Amino acid sequence: MSECKDIEKENPNSPDVNEPDAGIASESAGEKESEVKISGKKESQPDVEVLTKSLTEKEKELAELKDLMQRRQADFENYKKRCTRQEETNKRMLIRDIALDVIQINDNLERASAAAATIPEGKSLEDAHKSYVEGVVIISKSIDAMLGKYGITAVDSLNQSFDPNVHEAVEINTSEEVQSDLVTKVYQKGFKMDDFILRTSKVCVTRPQPPSVKTDQKSAE
Repeated sequence: MSECKDIEKENPNSPDVNEPDAGIASESAGEKESEVKISGKKESQPDVEVLTKSLTEKEKELAELKDLMQRRQADFENYKKRCTRQEETNKRMLIRDIALDVIQINDNLERASAAAATIPEGKSLEDAHKSYVEGVVIISKSIDAMLGKYGITAVDSLNQSFDPNVHEAVEINTSEEVQSDLVTKVYQKGFKMDDFILRTSKVCVTRPQPPSVKTDQKSAE
């Protein structure tokens, strides 16, 4: 035993009997690393296929949405055209109804004018004039009725407080009998449609007399 130990001491650089085992271990580690690299390459291939499939599906969905939007846009354009045509038709129908009413009133005016041109036998001039006036009154009432059918009514102005939004003062007077600006005469009737003023009334407005004028009048008395 002592001889072997001496031999080992004499040859410290002699190869270790365990060195072949270390080489085998390094080779096995290298093989494992290569296997991991190979397995990694194999696992990456399904990922590319999944992404490609997903991209294809998204492109299909995008194409479907684009087609849907184009059809919706076309439907909306057609809807606008239908609304425009319907609006034009409604306007024509409204104009037609108004025109027919006006034509009928004009027929009555022509009849009244023809009747006034000649005095019927057995009637005096006064009777003819009276008949003509009655005919004109009837025509005026028929015009008011026609306007009322379309929601157009006369503005009630007489003895009402002056409103610049509704009335147009063409004459102004003063009086002690009024406490505020009051419409005392209507020269031309105004008309409205609901709350929308079509034409203001031309009126005479009577205002309260200023206190200075009252004082001067009393002093003069």
